[in-house]
Amino acid sequence: MIPKSQKIFMGLLAFIILVLLLLQVNMKSSIDWSESFFKLDKIPYGGKVIYDQLSEKIAEERFKEVNVSAYEWLNKEPEEGVFFAFNSFFSSDKSEIEKMLNWVRRGNTLYVSARNFSVPLLDSLDLKVAPLVELANLNERAEVNFTDKRLRREQPFVFDRTTSLDYFSEMDSSKTAVLGTTKFHKSKSSPEPNFVVVKVGEGLVYLHTFPLAFSNYFLLDTATKSYTQGALAYLPNEGKFYYDNYQKIGKSIYSSPLYLFLANPRLKSAYYTIVFMLFLWIVFEGRRRQRSIPIVLPLENQTVAFSETISAMYMEREAYTEISKQQINLFLEYCRTNFRVKFENFDDLDVKDLATRANCPEDKGKETFDFLAAVYTKEKVSKADVMKVNKLIEEFKSYKNGRK
Repeated sequence: MIPKSQKIFMGLLAFIILVLLLLQVNMKSSIDWSESFFKLDKIPYGGKVIYDQLSEKIAEERFKEVNVSAYEWLNKEPEEGVFFAFNSFFSSDKSEIEKMLNWVRRGNTLYVSARNFSVPLLDSLDLKVAPLVELANLNERAEVNFTDKRLRREQPFVFDRTTSLDYFSEMDSSKTAVLGTTKFHKSKSSPEPNFVVVKVGEGLVYLHTFPLAFSNYFLLDTATKSYTQGALAYLPNEGKFYYDNYQKIGKSIYSSPLYLFLANPRLKSAYYTIVFMLFLWIVFEGRRRQRSIPIVLPLENQTVAFSETISAMYMEREAYTEISKQQINLFLEYCRTNFRVKFENFDDLDVKDLATRANCPEDKGKETFDFLAAVYTKEKVSKADVMKVNKLIEEFKSYKNGRK
């Protein structure tokens, strides 16, 4: 039986869970503002719009997707063209950067938009990136523009969401040109460079620190989408266009089979509720219920106790004659069984043969059986006789057992 207090607790807990589930179902789904940039993600900071636009406007034979690391891709010796990537962070080790820049030196283009870049890339290009900090301005809305008069607007492009900004704090002006700037909206500070191009051999490296310009939210805003168009206008129209899918925060393959459940807030709530209820059932109801099994002790061997009880009864009644005859009969049966001799009574017993089989001296065997025969034929046996019979029998047995 479940205690009453436990039933009340379980009922109250189930009611609370039901109320929370109803509130979750009726709650408006919140917008996911996480940065993904993946080509299939439709969230505000996903990359579906830019991917669809580029794959439609660039000829099919030119547009190629890169689903492996840049190092693996470069090992396949790709054709000439543009490598285009955007993400929150562009991560590459030294060997990968060396192969990439060697590819650029042959007349190709590397175009990367990220908040920050790996140290080997920045060191190779003599650049440094720093966060833009302005404590006096808590608005934190990005304001971006171009330096080229053909693309520059009198009123800068303003991103209406709060975001962090990064800029190029150091650069080699002899080989680096500033293409764009950024600052916080309504800030009195001067704009800082956030879009540069570096000449590397016969090719160019474009680095841009505002990847949100390529997100769904930025491109679907008519007031800002022309900025993205201007940023992409620097790309050449010749050669292959390699679109990077590898360096993205969003996943191209969902490893969990529960993705469809967890992606929907209502199904997700239902799933976790079921899991929690199963846990409660295991804790409170899943225990095996049965009566305690009593311990049944095995039956004790009462032979000795029974014999002692019977002998005590005979001794109380002073039935020494019956006791002696029982002793002698049991001993004779012992001799028949253990020494394999046949005899009916003392007259046809070969004492010499029996003594030999029992390892008993002949004279001791003769003494034993003569006394037993005498007692067996007595009409009245004394207590002393009974004691002596027992002593002689035990001594005779001791020879066989090696105690003599």
